[in-house]
Amino acid sequence: MGSDESATFLYYASHPLPVAVSIYGSPNNHILHTVLMHLSYLIFGVSEWALRMPAFLAGVAIVPLTYVAARSLGNRGALLAAALSASAPVLIDYSTDARGYTLLCCFVLICTAAMAEIIRSGSRIAVRIFAISAALGFYTVPVMLYPFVMLVVWGRKKALAGAIAAVLIAVALFVPVLLISGISSVMSNAYVRPLPIAEFIRSALPYLATVRAQLFVGIPAIVQILLAIGFVVAVRRQPMWIGFIPVIVLIGLQRVLPFPRVWLPFLVLLFITAAAAWPWDRSEPAVAGAVVIALAFTGFTTERVRETGELRAVREITRELNMRAQKGDAVLATSPSEMPIAFYCRRVEVLNPDVSRPRLFVIENRDYGQTLPRTLAFFKIDPTRYAIRRVRDFGSSALYELRRGERASRPQ
Repeated sequence: MGSDESATFLYYASHPLPVAVSIYGSPNNHILHTVLMHLSYLIFGVSEWALRMPAFLAGVAIVPLTYVAARSLGNRGALLAAALSASAPVLIDYSTDARGYTLLCCFVLICTAAMAEIIRSGSRIAVRIFAISAALGFYTVPVMLYPFVMLVVWGRKKALAGAIAAVLIAVALFVPVLLISGISSVMSNAYVRPLPIAEFIRSALPYLATVRAQLFVGIPAIVQILLAIGFVVAVRRQPMWIGFIPVIVLIGLQRVLPFPRVWLPFLVLLFITAAAAWPWDRSEPAVAGAVVIALAFTGFTTERVRETGELRAVREITRELNMRAQKGDAVLATSPSEMPIAFYCRRVEVLNPDVSRPRLFVIENRDYGQTLPRTLAFFKIDPTRYAIRRVRDFGSSALYELRRGERASRPQ
């Protein structure tokens, strides 16, 4: 289990359902996903696969929904777009991470297909589908705001009724949160703060490079180039992307640089648009199959660290702690290591540990620069007062044992 998915379970999904729908202590609570995780936990237990089941099923659903959305837009290349969604490593990663982002992608694709039908025929059924799907998207992750703005601007006056209904339904769903946690809990994000204008402008290009690297991880450069060419060719025929301009303006007004995962729904829409640029006829199934095979190979052979945080050797570290730790010991770990350890190892203090304990265990997570000295400094511990012994090295991490009252020593 990674950091964010562990936190979702420990703080929300493992508690009675009213906690999930009313306590918004952090943006980590993707409420609809948390509710589904809670139900899966009640039915199947606390296994990793059970907690990840909602995200996984939503990830699988992205594939046919991509095809449906592409067809609803009148695009050719729907099968190729679905193949890209099925095999893009980043979408596979989030389909195996118990977070709400694959659900968000599903709701955006449903909204896209519904908005295309609204523009084409003014269908009232499509209006209702758009309103419900958009509201559920907000209820999953509030960053639904960005694709919502894009689609509503695309639909213009025809989108007005569905947009108003979506907002009203979303507000109704958030009433328990607004009453218990307050509106500020939803409107603010402690992890994404407005930047000074100069810093925002200076950070824009490095941020775009980071977004590209994370969204297109494991996708060969030649495929990325073909996607870029296809998008540039086809975007002129796809008025949906006119609505992306207000999204950029909104980001500029907020002066925030969202986490790259926020752009996952736009990645799927990019696949749909780029796939429509090429004159696929009878060759499309073969090309789609080749894409799946190629991205499966590169995905399996590309090592990557989870964007939402992880401690790769968490199971091995937990086994060591279960053998060595006793009641009264504490484990010192900083984010994102503390949540996975707290999920797997319940017998020792991990969250809010008492650093005055005579014996401490310290976790070093090298993937995130969490060295022993930095962790001790974070907890304001003087290493000269302890005997320090390295219990075991796991390559990407290490476990140390600290005993107070014994002669201090360097890590062995």
